[in-house]
Amino acid sequence: MIFLIPLAIWLGTAICYMVFYKDMPQSFRRSILTSATGLFFFIAISTEFLSAFNLITRFAVTITWATLNLALFFVCRRIFQKGHITIWRATKNWYVSGQEFFQKLGLVTQIVLFTLLLITFTVAIVATPNNIDSLSYHLSRLGYWVANSNVEHYPSHIERAISFSPFSEYVHLNTFLLAGSERYFQLLQWFCLAGILSLVSMLTSYFSESTRALRIALCFAFTLPIVVLESMTTQNDLVVSFFILATAFHVFDYIKTRNSFILFLIALSCSLGIMTKGTFVFYTLPFGILLFIFMISRPDHWKKLGKLSGGVVVAVLLVNAPFWHRTYEVFQTPIGTISSGNQNDITVPANLLSSVSKHTFLHLGFISPQNRYNDFMEKSLESFHQAIGVPLDDPRTGMPFKMNKLNFNEDFAHNFLGMLLILLSLPLLFFSKLTPIARRYAGLCFASFLLFCFFISYQTYGSRIHIPFFLLISPVIGLVYGSLFSEFFSKIFVVLLWLSALPFALLSVTHPLLSTKWFFEKIFPAINATLHLNINTENLLNLKQESILYNSPEKIIWGDAWPEVSQLKNYVESLEAKSIGFDFNEASYDYGYQYVLRKPNRHFKHIAVRNPSQVLEKTAFDPDCIIAEVDEGEQFSYHGITYVKKWSGTSRWLYVPR
Repeated sequence: MIFLIPLAIWLGTAICYMVFYKDMPQSFRRSILTSATGLFFFIAISTEFLSAFNLITRFAVTITWATLNLALFFVCRRIFQKGHITIWRATKNWYVSGQEFFQKLGLVTQIVLFTLLLITFTVAIVATPNNIDSLSYHLSRLGYWVANSNVEHYPSHIERAISFSPFSEYVHLNTFLLAGSERYFQLLQWFCLAGILSLVSMLTSYFSESTRALRIALCFAFTLPIVVLESMTTQNDLVVSFFILATAFHVFDYIKTRNSFILFLIALSCSLGIMTKGTFVFYTLPFGILLFIFMISRPDHWKKLGKLSGGVVVAVLLVNAPFWHRTYEVFQTPIGTISSGNQNDITVPANLLSSVSKHTFLHLGFISPQNRYNDFMEKSLESFHQAIGVPLDDPRTGMPFKMNKLNFNEDFAHNFLGMLLILLSLPLLFFSKLTPIARRYAGLCFASFLLFCFFISYQTYGSRIHIPFFLLISPVIGLVYGSLFSEFFSKIFVVLLWLSALPFALLSVTHPLLSTKWFFEKIFPAINATLHLNINTENLLNLKQESILYNSPEKIIWGDAWPEVSQLKNYVESLEAKSIGFDFNEASYDYGYQYVLRKPNRHFKHIAVRNPSQVLEKTAFDPDCIIAEVDEGEQFSYHGITYVKKWSGTSRWLYVPR
C-alpha cells in the first residue's frame, strides 16, 4: 500500500497547480513542494489523532491514506472539470516546463546532478538503515510505537528516543505500516534533498536569471560531502533543511508577490520544521525578523501580520503540543534534558568569537604530508584564542577541538571545499554585481550562521548540523562565482565539484556502494605511502566493509560486531524467548537488536531504566531473558526475579531467570 503516498502527492500537486500556480512561473516545482508540505502536515496531524485512540496499526493507517486519496481524487476531478482541462493535459504541461528547465541546466550540470541522484538513490533504496543515531533512537522508536499502537512515551534508557523531535520518525512510521518493511526509510532524506534542490533553483532564479549562477548553485549544494552522505540515511538534517529553505523562499516570495497564501505555507513550514529539529529556529529567525520588519512597516499589512502570527502559533501548537506535553510529564521540561550540554556559554562576548572560529575551522581540516597543514591551522586557531583571552578547549564553549582530516561517515564528514568557497566569496561579495535583495539574502544567511554559533557550542560532529547554512548560502555561491567565471570555466568548476563528491557517494563508511575493504586494502596504501600522509587504517572499527550490493542486512547494521551479535541471537532463539528485556545505555543499538531478533508475538521493553522515564515502567513485565550492555555482575534481581548471566560478549551480556 506504499503507492498511496506517491498517489496522494501526485493528486495534491495537480490540485495545487490548478488552484494556485497554473499561470505562475515555476508552476510544477511550486505545486509539488506545496503538495509535499501539505502531506507532511497531514502525516503529523493524522499520526497524533490515530495515536489518541490507540490506532497506530497497519489497517487504520491504510484506511486513513486511502480516505485521503479518495477525497483528493474527487476534489481534483471537480477542479479539473471546472477548469476544462484533464489531469493528463496538466501532466504534459509539467513535462514541457521540465524540459525547459533542464535545457537551462545544460548537459554538464545534468550529468553531475543525475549521476549523484542515481548513486544516492540506489544506496538509499538498497542499503539497510545503519546510521549510529538511527540505530540508537531514530528508528528504535518505531518498534515500541507499533507494539503499543500509539506514539506515547515509553520507558527507555535512550533519552533521545523520547525527547527529541519526532516528525521524521512519524513519516517512517507511516511508510513502515503501509509497506511492511524498512525499504523506504532512507528515501525521506533523499526526496527532501530533491525538494531542497528545487528550492535552491527557485531562490537563485529569484535573484538572477543567470544560467551560470543556477548551475553552480545547484552543484555546490549537491556536492557537499555531508549532504551526499546524509541523503542516503535516516537522519533528519536534510528534512529540517527542507523546511528551513522553504521558509526562507516563502519569505522572499511574499515580499515580492504579497500573496496571502504564502503566509499559510510559512505557518506550515514553521510548525513542521520545529517538529523535526530545534535548529530550525536559529536558521530561520533572521528571515522571520526580515518579514516582521517588512510587514510592521506597512500599515496595510498589519492585519496579515496578525493572522500570520496567530497561524504560526496555532500550527506549531497543533502538531508539537502533544509531544511536548508527553515530554514534560516525564522530564519536567517540554524539550527534555539531554541536549542541554550543547548550549553555548553566552555570558562572555569573546565566546562568540571562539564559537564561530571553531565551527568554521571544523570544516577547514584536510590531509597533508606529516599532517603539516592541520598542525598549522590548529596552531593558528590556538593563537587566535590566546589573543581573545579564551582557552581553545574551554568546556563552556563545547567539546575539545579536533581538526578533521578526511572522513566518509555521515556523522563526521566536513565540507572543506564548501567552506573554502564560502570564505573566498566574502570579499568577492563587495565586487560582484548582486542586486540589493540578493545582498540582503546573503546577509541573512551569514546572520543565521552567527546566531547558531552564538547559542550552540562546538561539537566534533557539528558539520551535519551546519547543513542548513551551506544549503541556504548555495544561491549566493552561485551568484558570486557565476558572475566571476566564464561559461567555459563555470563548467570546469562544476566538474571539479562533481569529482570531489563522487568518492563520498561511492565509498560511504557505513553503506558503501563500492567496497571500502577493497579501497583501503588495495588503493589507499599506495596513496598513503606516496604522499607521506601517515594515516593508520588498521584496527579502525567498521572501516573496511563490503559493498551493500553483496552484504547481508545484518552485517550492514552491525558491521564488525555481527559475528558476536549472531552468537547472541542464536542463544536467544534457543531459549524461545517471547519477551525480551533491554538493559541499555544511551548509545546502544536498540533498533539493531530489534531488527535481528524480531518475530511474531515477541515483545521488547527496556527494564531497570535509570532516567526519569523509569516512571513509565510496567511491573507486570517479566522478561524471558535480558540483553544488557551494562554489566550487572553475575546476577541481579528485577521485579523479584533473579536473572543469571549465561552469555558474555565484549560489551554485551545475556541474563536469564534462575
